[in-house]
Amino acid sequence: MSITAANGQASGSSLAGSSLKAALTVLRGADKGTSANTAAGQPAAASDGPAVFVTLSVEAQAFMATTTASKAGKTGNGGAGGPYAAYFPTRDGKPATALAKAVSDPGAVSSSAGLSGPAIAKDARARMDAQYEAMKAGGKPFDFDSFEGRDWYSLMGDLDRRSLEAVRSNAGGQFSKQEQDIAQSIMAQQEGLAMGLYNGPISQEASFVDPFRGDEAARRKANLTFLDAVGPEEKTSTEWATRRASAQVSYEILTREKGEEPETLGSDNPLAALIKQAMDRSQSDPLRHIPKTPEELKTQAWFKGFESQLDSAVAQNTAQGIAQGIAQGIAQAKATTPPSGPAKPA
Repeated sequence: MSITAANGQASGSSLAGSSLKAALTVLRGADKGTSANTAAGQPAAASDGPAVFVTLSVEAQAFMATTTASKAGKTGNGGAGGPYAAYFPTRDGKPATALAKAVSDPGAVSSSAGLSGPAIAKDARARMDAQYEAMKAGGKPFDFDSFEGRDWYSLMGDLDRRSLEAVRSNAGGQFSKQEQDIAQSIMAQQEGLAMGLYNGPISQEASFVDPFRGDEAARRKANLTFLDAVGPEEKTSTEWATRRASAQVSYEILTREKGEEPETLGSDNPLAALIKQAMDRSQSDPLRHIPKTPEELKTQAWFKGFESQLDSAVAQNTAQGIAQGIAQGIAQAKATTPPSGPAKPA
């Protein structure tokens, strides 16, 4: 990465191949003294030009912290599974790649590729049954209380987030309460890690770095990015819509507390937009309880006055989610289908 002292700022810098439009405040040595230090506090290498100081923005600091976490994640069984694999340890040590990948890319598909609706749940059921059988055949059946939850991650290690949502929501009535709870826990873990909040084995906690360095507004913005990237099926739930609206309210409040104007980060999800309106008007703290059904949402004091609009928003939300899920499944199926060769002559 190069920094030009002449113009005082480098924009659109590329860090390790990732485009990061982070403001880098560059000050000449004459303004700060005669010796320059690197971001780590070490003396910079001597040069022919004036000393330069670099102050990284929150975004740049977040990138560097994430890079550190990436290196830490390559310890233990996380080498091939990406920067977060160490936080999803498995029984046999193989990386739970799908679970780890969803932290940074919750919309990534693997197990659900080319599938939609009931087919996702059916596939997840088959994959989990195969894992149960493999554990049993190895002489040690699935253990809910396994050390560091290793059997949890082994059981669902190859499920992408759309498949996890099928389990969590008990799609098709095919999953036990215990399986639903495990999926819910893993999904919450993914979201927490994406927000810079550690959630995982105690043995790996020291390796985790909060990429937002305590910037709560940036943390909520990251939460919005994460929630917007999940699959269409997850977005049909009242719980997702409430969390999405709540995250936006928190982001706006925290940003203004910093003396800054928040970005416009509204959702095109009908239910999330309606809930956000209710939260704005009530100015209450909805985070104390997250409604999981429309019926439960109607009982919330902060939602009073919006009940008449709820049924329509839920219907629009459900239809939108189903349509997007089908479209995504078709698009993925086409993308993974090899092209047919030329017709053979008769």
